Amino acid sequence: MSQPRERHLVLAHLRDEIRRIERRPARREGCVPSGLAEVDAALPGGGFPRGALCELAGGPASGKTAVALSLLARLGPEDLSAWVDVRGDLYPPAAAARGVDLARLLVVRPGSGTGAGPAARDGDDAARAPAVTALWAAEALLASGAFAAVVVDVPAARLAHGADAMARRLQAAAEKGGSVGLWLAPARAALRVPAALRLELSSEGGRVVARRAVGGAVAGRAGHAA
Repeated sequence: MSQPRERHLVLAHLRDEIRRIERRPARREGCVPSGLAEVDAALPGGGFPRGALCELAGGPASGKTAVALSLLARLGPEDLSAWVDVRGDLYPPAAAARGVDLARLLVVRPGSGTGAGPAARDGDDAARAPAVTALWAAEALLASGAFAAVVVDVPAARLAHGADAMARRLQAAAEKGGSVGLWLAPARAALRVPAALRLELSSEGGRVVARRAVGGAVAGRAGHAA
């Protein structure tokens, strides 16, 4: 299956899902706290802003997934959320254990279940296809207005030319849809999204520490039990 064909199928499926569940709520304003008091203390307004893309940056076991799951668990009972998971790191039982309502969580994993295989694609295109498709999917989800929060976990190393422009579209989509957008990134990412704010996460002594970076400088610090 060609990359355009795979992308078309993924986006068509997403549009069907969005139409099925979409209720077009009034535009959301304000912030959504993560429920982790000391992390929220590092955020302007005490939470992640709606209608904006925020970056959670850190290495393995730094707490990115834990913070994102905690935020999803704090959404209202009628709110929907989505997780674009190219890495395949999201483990639904662990999400449920942290209080996430799996019935209201849409997990998107481009490249899985589409019928596309390595034999159908070649070289770099094969490596990039799921990541590129994931960005298209994330843009559609963020702009739809149907989801209170959208988490995007895409390996930037698999992206190449055009990635910066695609990342800029994610911020515009979050503004349009009013969602909280969370971009999960490694500590030293090759691709820097135009996020409204950036939290640098690390694990110190079994605790997750968050530092808010503004213009490359550290503006705040907070920690909580992992």
